[in-house]
Amino acid sequence: MVAKQLMRSKKYYVLMNTEQFKKLLEFTSPINECFKSDGKKIYLVGGIVRDIYAGLNDTFHLDLDFTTDATPDEIKTIIQPVAESVWLSGQQFGTIGAQINGKTIEITTHRSESYVSKSRKPVVTFSTDLYEDLSRRDFTINSMAINLESGKLIDPFNGLRDLQIKILRTPLDPHISFSEDPLRMMRAARFISLFNLTLEKGIKESVSELKDRLAIVSNERIRDELNKLLITPDPNPGFKFLLKTKLYESFFPELNSSRRQHQIRYLRHDHCIRLAALLINSASETRKDRLKYLKYSNREIDTIDNLISASQMILTQPMSNPQYRKWYLHAGENRQGSIDIASIQRGVRRKIAAIQRQSRHLDQELEDYIPPFTGSEIISILEMPQGPEIGEVLQLLENMFIESGPVSNQEALNFLAEWIKAKDN
Repeated sequence: MVAKQLMRSKKYYVLMNTEQFKKLLEFTSPINECFKSDGKKIYLVGGIVRDIYAGLNDTFHLDLDFTTDATPDEIKTIIQPVAESVWLSGQQFGTIGAQINGKTIEITTHRSESYVSKSRKPVVTFSTDLYEDLSRRDFTINSMAINLESGKLIDPFNGLRDLQIKILRTPLDPHISFSEDPLRMMRAARFISLFNLTLEKGIKESVSELKDRLAIVSNERIRDELNKLLITPDPNPGFKFLLKTKLYESFFPELNSSRRQHQIRYLRHDHCIRLAALLINSASETRKDRLKYLKYSNREIDTIDNLISASQMILTQPMSNPQYRKWYLHAGENRQGSIDIASIQRGVRRKIAAIQRQSRHLDQELEDYIPPFTGSEIISILEMPQGPEIGEVLQLLENMFIESGPVSNQEALNFLAEWIKAKDN
């Protein structure tokens, strides 16, 4: 029984008297009163508790997670008086969502959960024991709760101490924790990077042994966790953990062949930019297949593809004026991202400097660039039917601008007349 494995020394800590925490207690007070009047207890849990003690700024903007001894049906009734809206999509897992004063919250019945051997979904068992609930969380730094009545921290697994001494531990044996939810193995990589943590002895070995169990986790959940790792200030400690345990092999084998992964920390904290940097040496089809496997959207895939192709234009071709115009138009809103990705490669200082020089006298003409004719105007001028050939003509006009810079409408008309003449011959 789990209760026998719990650290029952109930430790309480008074939270720091910050304006941020006062604001949090003020917001949660009506919620607490609703549960208290119904004879139920409710606690703030999750990342916001950890982040308050980690000293992260502006935690109040985060969604709030609570745990309670009330059942899901009871939660729905209790929360109604203070909620603008309530949703039940997570009810089967014990979670009721609500919006209160414009802020999203989730309230979950105390629970324990585990995954059967081949299932992607947890088997949920509700509990009335806060300590059992906290024992089923991923790491001790996340197994803390705030008593909304007293404002005190409940920390049965010494998560605050672990946060202070920078160690990552699981509340229960890591084999139990990682078997119950294998995604926790990936979360370990994120927390190592985010808080500069070292691993308790046994965690790396457990992950190495259980890495194949990640197969029961949906690709969407893996993708979301990978994104969270990518946008940490420095993902490299997490990358090293994934590589040493070989956890990466099942969902992102390209990580092992990325040549400049240690430079990723210098890029903007944007998952598409950092993925593009990691995948820049992968073949186009391999790259797209990997991103589709991880359930990235078509828009994200197109953005990553554009970032890579624009970066490669910088890396592989001389940056003449025509080439600069071509790159500028191709990269579009991803121009700075592609420059940043290229800049972390070896031997590109001169090319980056050339781009900066050209930008000073070409950017204005590029910002002002408007095709001399629209598609409908070309149909009228050339008396052509609507179809793919119109796109070909528009591309010819853009190529003319790329090679020569701004052209007048008359010059464009002369060019098209010569093109029609040559085409007819």
